[in-house]
Amino acid sequence: MQKAVGATSRQASHMLSVTALISGSTFAVCYFRLFIFPHVPVLPGGDQLGFAAQGARIVAGQLPYRDYFQIVPPGTDLVYAFLFRAFGVWTWIPGLVMACLAATVAMLVTLVSGRVMQGLDVAMPGVLIAGFILFSSLDATHHWFSTIVAMAAMMVLLDGSSNRHVAGAGALSGLTACFTQTKGAVVLAAFVAYIIWQSRQIHVPGKPSRRCLLLCGAAATVFGLANAYFIFAAGIRQWLYCVVLFPLLYYPALPWNNWRVVGQDLAGDGAVWRWIPFPLLYAVPFVYVVFFLHLRNNRKRDQTQNWDQLLLIALTGTAMFLAVASSPSVERLSTVSPPAMILLVWLLGRFGRTAAKLKIVLGVGGIAVAVAGPIRAQTRSWSFLDLPAGRTAFKDVAGYEEYRWVLGHTHPGQFFFGLPMYIPFRMRDPAAIEFYDGSEYTRPEQVAALVQALEERQVPLLILGVSKKYPFDTTSPRLAPFRDYLFQKYRLIKIFSTGNECWARIGSWQMGSGLNRGYDELSRATP
Repeated sequence: MQKAVGATSRQASHMLSVTALISGSTFAVCYFRLFIFPHVPVLPGGDQLGFAAQGARIVAGQLPYRDYFQIVPPGTDLVYAFLFRAFGVWTWIPGLVMACLAATVAMLVTLVSGRVMQGLDVAMPGVLIAGFILFSSLDATHHWFSTIVAMAAMMVLLDGSSNRHVAGAGALSGLTACFTQTKGAVVLAAFVAYIIWQSRQIHVPGKPSRRCLLLCGAAATVFGLANAYFIFAAGIRQWLYCVVLFPLLYYPALPWNNWRVVGQDLAGDGAVWRWIPFPLLYAVPFVYVVFFLHLRNNRKRDQTQNWDQLLLIALTGTAMFLAVASSPSVERLSTVSPPAMILLVWLLGRFGRTAAKLKIVLGVGGIAVAVAGPIRAQTRSWSFLDLPAGRTAFKDVAGYEEYRWVLGHTHPGQFFFGLPMYIPFRMRDPAAIEFYDGSEYTRPEQVAALVQALEERQVPLLILGVSKKYPFDTTSPRLAPFRDYLFQKYRLIKIFSTGNECWARIGSWQMGSGLNRGYDELSRATP
């Protein structure tokens, strides 16, 4: 008896050591890709800047849906708001958040792997995540937050199906929806399917309907409580429009929010090595298909495997994939791939020598990519600027020159509209939207509100982008009111080498100065 207890204790200690090693290594890999030694952040980019800016708006007293436009629940905004309130608005915060998210994902994946695999295979999914999955998805948005909470909910059910476990998984599903509403909903549906399957196949005591009601009730309670204040502040109709109706009707209008994003990813600019993670990411749905076929053919004949737990992993991963299936960009696929990496390693261990060799190749490749990324980041040439939100590193000269010019012609607290420069310069967005588009994604009432906000705030400076992400559309009829107002009230004073255009308000902006010099709540909250 004592020997058995001792062996169990050693196994648990070994598992914790492996988990700590994988999690810590993943944190280091991300940190040294996002920070130049010892602690200078690389200029943050991607959608995380939008969420960070909205977090800063909350610190300044604004609320989503009421004061600014948002199409997901406020979970991510609130995380950034908490961090900005605690530490101030700094460019290092998004990078550190992403490194912590990556380490947490690696930890959860390794712990789950320890339930269904043994030996070196336990560490393999974490290696794949650190090397391949995070290769092009270091963007601390709601996708990663919701994945972490969904994985935690899955782990609760892996521990059992008692009322306590079901309620815990339901509560975490509701919390998942507080970051990404679609992912929370489909993961909850996957858990319902799992409970029903489990009751029929392995005869778990108790009625499945009661456990499903408990699961859904706990999820609804957490989601309702977390969103109640914002629903009350904005009104139920406005909240439903932003969180439910708008995503259904207008979200796919942007080319990167539908299936066209696959072509954009494949044909995008950049070096050849950006394709490194593509095969693994695009294989995610096929991993689930292969697993379900394998489950159907082998569950009854092979009693050595814990099919119950494997099925839960597969159902959770499939649900997460379905949440992004309508717009499967590389970044979105990365955030829903952790369960697939677990099942991929497990499957490769069951299909003979060729699969075993492929597993070795993937493991070695993952380690090589994970190590190469930080080395390249630390050894390449960087330019540095002391921005209002802290010293920041720039990897390209054009971006450095643009930010250096803006640094000399703006000040913290002033109103500004255009490119997502709000966090680095601690400036304020006067409008409810953070960017516009010529498609149906930007509604006519939003264009009218943008023009009104620019006029009311007398915004001195606009920097309009030419990239695919922030295009200045001169042809779309729906942007005509903004375009007419722009040509009437502003003049083009500079075109940066990036191609971005700087427009200054006629008669109210001078070189080296600006309007709205009063500090708002955001500026006062920043050390």
